[in-house]
Amino acid sequence: MSARTCLTRSLALLGTLSLLAASGCAQGGTSPTATTPPGDLPSTGWVAADRDDLADGGILRLAVDALPATYQVYSASSLSADDVMIARLYLPSFVRLTEDGGWTADPDYATQVTLRSTDPQVVQVRINPDAVWSDGTPITVEDVAATWQALSGADPAYAVGSTTVWRDVEAVTAGEDERDVLIRFARVNADWPTALGLFYPRWALDTPDRFEAAWAHGPMAADGAAYVSGGPFVVSSIDDDAKVLTLQRNPSWWGDTPKLGTVVLTAVSRSGLAQAFANRELDAVDLYSDTDAYRIAQSRDDALILRSQGSRFRNLTLNGLSPHLSDVRVRQALALSLDREVLARAVLDGVGSQVQTQGNMFFVAGQQGYVDHVTPLLDGGVERARELLTEAGYDVSGPVATKDGEPLTVRFVIPSGIRASSSVAQLVAQQAGRAGFDVTIEAVPAETFFGSYVNTEARAFDVAYFSWEGEAFPIAGREAFFYPADSPWNLPGVTEQSLGSMWQRANAELDPEARVHLANEIDERLVGMFTVIPLFSEPTVWGATSTLRNYGPAQLETVRWQDVGFTR
Repeated sequence: MSARTCLTRSLALLGTLSLLAASGCAQGGTSPTATTPPGDLPSTGWVAADRDDLADGGILRLAVDALPATYQVYSASSLSADDVMIARLYLPSFVRLTEDGGWTADPDYATQVTLRSTDPQVVQVRINPDAVWSDGTPITVEDVAATWQALSGADPAYAVGSTTVWRDVEAVTAGEDERDVLIRFARVNADWPTALGLFYPRWALDTPDRFEAAWAHGPMAADGAAYVSGGPFVVSSIDDDAKVLTLQRNPSWWGDTPKLGTVVLTAVSRSGLAQAFANRELDAVDLYSDTDAYRIAQSRDDALILRSQGSRFRNLTLNGLSPHLSDVRVRQALALSLDREVLARAVLDGVGSQVQTQGNMFFVAGQQGYVDHVTPLLDGGVERARELLTEAGYDVSGPVATKDGEPLTVRFVIPSGIRASSSVAQLVAQQAGRAGFDVTIEAVPAETFFGSYVNTEARAFDVAYFSWEGEAFPIAGREAFFYPADSPWNLPGVTEQSLGSMWQRANAELDPEARVHLANEIDERLVGMFTVIPLFSEPTVWGATSTLRNYGPAQLETVRWQDVGFTR
């Protein structure tokens, strides 16, 4: 699974979309948190081209950390950003993000997306009459209703990762016909477009058993005998032994014919990504701000180094259920011991990226609504950290703090083979050591980093280092990662009960400015819990073959897969 982030899912799955309008019709919108990227980096860093200028056919070869453990990306056990990227090749979505962080109805799937009223809140989606699953079954209101049934939280037998937005829906019904979808809300939810992301065919999730098993090993048709698609590509083969997933054009696709003929996704270790790209085995790779990877990628004579303003920010996630870190004073002491700028420079200097510490759980630097709530809580540094440990009952007179004779040892888990992660972990160990922490570093296989260690079932970590994705509309999507304590996505495992009502108010607030204000009130609570320590934002740096178009690094914009291709 992707060690890049588990929170990427809230961007890609939920669409990170929100219409903050009072009433009326909406075919698209702009977010009150639309990005204003600092510096010269664009929001979208791929090389754009008109479809007519691209060759017909070709094979795009990409890497993933691992093939999907399940093809049901709404499952609580699916934490991989790669899984979502793959799903976008064959699953429909009624909305898509634009470069500026706004949203628009995707005409391939929806001829109209309308907020018909706010009291009661009713959303109408008119499904493109040509939209069909590749087995010939029309895409209809039944698919949307089955998604609501699975993701609403009403039936606990569905092991879902989040019930965001869908839990506020009271009915999904047909309007004039089966292509006319009416979504009626019991409670107002300003992020309603986040519910219009990836959709499954009804047979893949209309019962808890099918939700768990129907797509466990691939996107299957109702008969379980063939792969099915509702997008421009369809899976042609899955080789679990060779760790290769191959997709080809969907012959039943009704939209623009994909320029690519084939997409091949291969599981490649992070340490081997750049060399595979240099060897012309891959056409595009995220270099993850790795200095060695950056240098190796540049050795390819037809390589382009592509950059975009970053949507992800690096963080330390702390297990609030581990013995030492269950005390918020100890978690804050760890944060106080760190020099975040030094950590940032260790990662970003080698790839020529600007250093920007991160101070907010919702918004990234350069995004409207961003307020740094972290830095003011770090005054006092190491001296204050040692005071907090003393208040928590630790003896800090020796090189390692102790309590009841037990040393203050924390297990820092990182994905192996990633130089940047190793560098940060070593620096954290040195910096935290000044306050009395004994940080032991454990490098685990990148492909099992989340699946076996950093998840709510295993919690085989005290501290973990990875990145989160900033979002165009992040407010509703963040809730499951902090509240409730037993949420499948709440990795720290602790929370504050007041957060539930605070999020309920924010989700129901339709005024953009008021909603951002409420989000920042929540953020102050979140950073004060010190279950997640934001470190620094990370501009995105990719290597790509010079002929690739319409695919690459992007802060927010959704890839339109049928337009991805190579120059003639």
